Amino acid sequence: MSLRAPVIVALALALALGPASGWAQQSSVSLGVLAGANVADQAGEDVFAPHDRFGFIGGASVAFRLSDRWSIQLDGLYVQKGGRENNDLDPDDPFDDELSLEYLELPILLKFALGGGRTRPELFVGPSLAFELGCTYDAFPGGSSNPVDCVDAGLQTRSLDVGIAFGGDVEIPLGSGHFVIDGRGLVGLSSFDDSEANLDFRNRILSLMVGYRFSL
Repeated sequence: MSLRAPVIVALALALALGPASGWAQQSSVSLGVLAGANVADQAGEDVFAPHDRFGFIGGASVAFRLSDRWSIQLDGLYVQKGGRENNDLDPDDPFDDELSLEYLELPILLKFALGGGRTRPELFVGPSLAFELGCTYDAFPGGSSNPVDCVDAGLQTRSLDVGIAFGGDVEIPLGSGHFVIDGRGLVGLSSFDDSEANLDFRNRILSLMVGYRFSL
């Protein structure tokens, strides 16, 4: 039996496991909590609620340090999205429709640190899966009517919203962990409308969060 094949296999395994071993030696795991506010609106050809709607965003995250500069962060966030109808061009229109959407947002972020010091500014980007928790529609927000469920209002939405998250954060040493300032955008890549009309409604938000992160 020739020794060439086992040698090639051994070399291949060494090359494959070498970087992984280095990552394992340098990697660390950290947990964090985040909370803040966002400004939400909608994009798309059929949008009826293009005005901003302010909402809450917050949750927890776990980060895996791969090297001095690279890491992967998994977030689990409660996010309020939606928007208001724009009536600026028609002041006589009594309707001021507001669409309120609630999601469990699960971004998977690839992060790159811009510096190697204890205070670490980082940039990140990655896909995000959002699972709808609730949807309400209000024709007169703040007025005489009450919000109703989107189904009762004749609106059909998808339970899954696929998008992309991007932005940056800064980790500042504080106590045994780091104080975190996080600014990000979340943009839906497809319409959340699930009606036969196949309308083009896509979510998007800008958010600012603060939190705390500590290593395990």
